[in-house]
Amino acid sequence: MKRSVIALAVAGAVAMPAAAIADATTLYGRMNVSLDAVDNGEDSSGQLASNSSRLGVRGSEDLGIAGLRGVFQIEAGLYSDNQTFGNSDLTARNTFLGLAGDFGELRLGKHDTPYKMATLPLNFFADTLGDINHVTSRMGGTAGPIDPTFYRRLDNTVVFMSPDFNGMKVMASYTTDRGDDRPSATNRTFDGIAQSDVDANDQSAGSVAATFSEGPMYVAVAYERLNRASFDPANGGTIEDAEAWKVGGTYKIQDLTLAAMYENIDSGTSTFGDRDAFHLGAKYQLGQAYLMGSYTAAGDNDADDTAAQMFALGAGYDFSRRTGMYATYATVRNDDAADYGFVGSGKGKGVGLPEGTVGEDVSGFQVGVTHNF
Repeated sequence: MKRSVIALAVAGAVAMPAAAIADATTLYGRMNVSLDAVDNGEDSSGQLASNSSRLGVRGSEDLGIAGLRGVFQIEAGLYSDNQTFGNSDLTARNTFLGLAGDFGELRLGKHDTPYKMATLPLNFFADTLGDINHVTSRMGGTAGPIDPTFYRRLDNTVVFMSPDFNGMKVMASYTTDRGDDRPSATNRTFDGIAQSDVDANDQSAGSVAATFSEGPMYVAVAYERLNRASFDPANGGTIEDAEAWKVGGTYKIQDLTLAAMYENIDSGTSTFGDRDAFHLGAKYQLGQAYLMGSYTAAGDNDADDTAAQMFALGAGYDFSRRTGMYATYATVRNDDAADYGFVGSGKGKGVGLPEGTVGEDVSGFQVGVTHNF
């Protein structure tokens, strides 16, 4: 059914008058498909994955008042957890209606949080096995239902994006509820656990970020709070608020781009407390080819032996501005009680540890092709 809806949306866009498409509406997309050989520490497989492939329509209209424009976007996700393109969703990605002008832009709908967007330029291995968010943006080794990631695209969200102030930009978002924000919603759950005492807006979220870009330098700082996000088994099974902050940036030296980031996540629980993480990355451009490498490490949370390290190497070649090919190798090395893996990013068919296990290492190699249109 979802695929039929997507087909109808595309057909409708194609059927629009050419002038209307040129003036106000753009049909766009990205395909990223890879062949992966992966090992979760217990078993291995070969898989074909779609990695954040997408199809979207966006546009704007001059409202004729004070330079204001109405803006919209509908972006479908063309991927699945267990099939290459099965269960694709018409509004899986950023989908919003908004208003833009000299003040910046205000968007209402489903959207990436500022915390997520701020450090995207640091992620040289985005949507691959080596994606930085397999270790950052989440807390592993909790052995319990803690919201798994601060790498989020949230519905019920209002986002503000400022104009450029001499290289500085500010973003902020508020999510009314990460689940159901109706006043009398029933069957509220937290990771499968019934929560009879959870009311509308109890699971709200707030995120803010600032970025600065000048010449070869890019710097970002971000903060996010997820209300009622962490289950604390040692404190009567209460659900606590979680928060995270990070600072990072890139610096370009001719054809070499370096990246670094520090992050702290606080679960809000007495059991798991907080954990620190850092990331180092490098990308070297060789004409149309490029080489990449990164090292990402998460320290212990308040429980022992919950640290992990991820190593990634990659190379690619851009045949044109629209089409490219890449190869990536990555491995996650978990301490005895850690459970990090290739999950929590835009990588399709994420590979985590076998259910109920900790301490296993995860590794993989992939070859992929990308095409933008």
